[in-house]
Amino acid sequence: MNPKWVVASGLLTMSLLGGCPNPNRAQHREASSQPAPPALKSTSAPLSSAPASSGSSHPVTEGRLVDSGLIIETFAGKFGRKGLQQIPSEVIENGILRYVPYLSYEAEQYQLNIYGDPQHPAAVEIGVYASKNSTKQEVRSVMAGLLQKAADRELVHGLSLEKDQLERAGLTFEVTPSTADDAFGGWWISIYDKSALDKARASTDEMKTITVSVPEPKSESAPLQERRKAKRAKKPSSGKKASDRIYIEDYTKKDGAYVNPDL
Repeated sequence: MNPKWVVASGLLTMSLLGGCPNPNRAQHREASSQPAPPALKSTSAPLSSAPASSGSSHPVTEGRLVDSGLIIETFAGKFGRKGLQQIPSEVIENGILRYVPYLSYEAEQYQLNIYGDPQHPAAVEIGVYASKNSTKQEVRSVMAGLLQKAADRELVHGLSLEKDQLERAGLTFEVTPSTADDAFGGWWISIYDKSALDKARASTDEMKTITVSVPEPKSESAPLQERRKAKRAKKPSSGKKASDRIYIEDYTKKDGAYVNPDL
């Protein structure tokens, strides 16, 4: 990972408008444009494939997910470009996503979260507040389309819409139902690198620098604020509650530590 990278609303807004600095963006776009193959039960993707080399400083998502700019562009194009907005990223207090900074986007009833360095995400997930299987299938297809390898796309297409978790070559693919304790009423599909999430996790001292208290919502926006409680921990054992802190919109990582550039 670059010793200094910027995680900012402006960075991904620029990506959405076509200015992503990733030099392989055109190649990623070409790769992702190929239609995802249908799931074939008889030829399911091998789950025992070896993970990417541990010597790499980038997450296993590198080269398997398209770049973040294209992720946001695809999400917006499918679920409502005009209604797309960046929303506060509520701190996750426990579980595998505990203290991992992230950016969150919303379009109608859909939500996109990108964890860690947005140029090299440790995790990506899409959630929806709807119960129809057709809607869940649509979200699953969009997530599969963000993957560059046919075997990964096939695996995602084969995930159960009810609840599922599979691992392949260092990545975890998971479906979390709306009935789960950590789902807050949303249905979620996630792709993440466990090791990269651990590396992206902020320390207690860093959290004091890159988070602020949740502002009091205006009365007319209260229902929306309730829905935004979907920034949740993965499978907490007990004591789950909404956080009272959010990540600042712009933060940097310098010399291996998260810092607030305004301080």
